[in-house]
Amino acid sequence: MKKTRTREEVLRILEKSHSGLSAQKIFNLVEKENVNLSTIYRTLSLFEKEGLVRKEVSPFTNEAKFQLVHEHHDEHGHILECIKCHKQIDLDYCPFEDVNEEIKNKTGFELVDENHVLYGVCKDCKSSK
Repeated sequence: MKKTRTREEVLRILEKSHSGLSAQKIFNLVEKENVNLSTIYRTLSLFEKEGLVRKEVSPFTNEAKFQLVHEHHDEHGHILECIKCHKQIDLDYCPFEDVNEEIKNKTGFELVDENHVLYGVCKDCKSSK
């Protein structure tokens, strides 16, 4: 893949982020010289094709968010997303470890990757009723 200033800048933005970012958010953070939103979408599409990013689409907002896939990262991703404010919280553990082991023991099927977005209401939205 050819290196360009825009691609390098999008990678830098994704590296600094601790959660998924929409193309619009990335566009807002990138230097605007000769860059438009469609360039950001094409860059993210290429990164996804090359396995550099993963895309999660919220069924509530229909918004795609992109997150960098780390090469030396053996863990898979789990995200909590509030259905009211759409805040995302990355989990640093797998809440499905026992389920994965049970699947393997009962079916012989071994999962190699999984990514889940779990939807609910965050504590801030829950307390602001």
